[in-house]
Order: sequence, then structure tokens, then C-alpha cells
Amino acid sequence: MPVGRPMVLAAAVATALTLLTACGHDPLTQGTVKDKRGHAAHRTPTYTDTYRNTNCRTVTTNSLTLSSLTGRTTGGTGGGFSKPKPAPPAKNQKNPRTTKQVCDRVRVSHRQTGWRWNPAHWELKLKQGGRTEWVTVNKKTWDRARINREFTI
Repeated sequence: MPVGRPMVLAAAVATALTLLTACGHDPLTQGTVKDKRGHAAHRTPTYTDTYRNTNCRTVTTNSLTLSSLTGRTTGGTGGGFSKPKPAPPAKNQKNPRTTKQVCDRVRVSHRQTGWRWNPAHWELKLKQGGRTEWVTVNKKTWDRARINREFTI
């Protein structure tokens, strides 16, 4: 059985990425500081929304059109767009239509439910020769580092 070009291309890219990551360099521990970024620990509120159904109506159609009317698709991995899977053949070919209740959702409340903790994060962009990479450091090291100066972690 012949293998298609997209399959061969995907395999070649996967092999190249595997080789590059397996033969990667150790993280930089010294070099010239090119940039700094970071933020102190902080907390952010979390919220929950409450909805109610409105404008409910009964829709009679075939199952493919019904999935597009309700905004739901079957299959896919979540996130982004996915195509609906075709419905299995109807057992009763005389009446392939289905009926479903479809409603619009309206948000009726948005209330705070708690807090989420975000830890501190400090990074230095080090350059050594042709390599440049972001390195995570602690606050004391981040404070000592100066941009465009040689630095050893």
C-alpha cells in the first residue's frame, strides 16, 4: 500500500524534531545578559457564571443539519474547529428526520468564587556565542543581573 506525501512529510518532521531535542544542549549557566523578565507572586480571582435558557424552540431536521444548528459537533480533540462526523444511516429510510429542543443561553450572574495563586517567576535571557535562551532564576539572582554585562549563575 503506497504512503501519501503528507504522511511521509509528517514522519520526516517528527524524526527531525526527535533528533534535535535528543541532542540538545545543556541550559546556559553563563553569558551576557540580554534581557530580563519576571513578575512577583500574586493572586487572581476566579469566577463562575450562571446561565438560563431562553428562546427555546423545537427544530425538526436531519441529524447533520441539527448538529450545526445547536453548535455542537461530534469528534475532534477540543479547541479550534472540528467537522461533524456524518450520522449513521437511518434505520427507517422513510423518515430520516429528527426533532430536538434548541435554546439560546443568557448569562444571568457572574460572581467571584475564590482565588488562584500565581507563583513568582524570574527569567534572564543569556547569550553565549551563537546561543541565546531564557533561563529561570531566583529573585536574588535576577536582582544582581545587569543587562549587557557578563553573568554566571
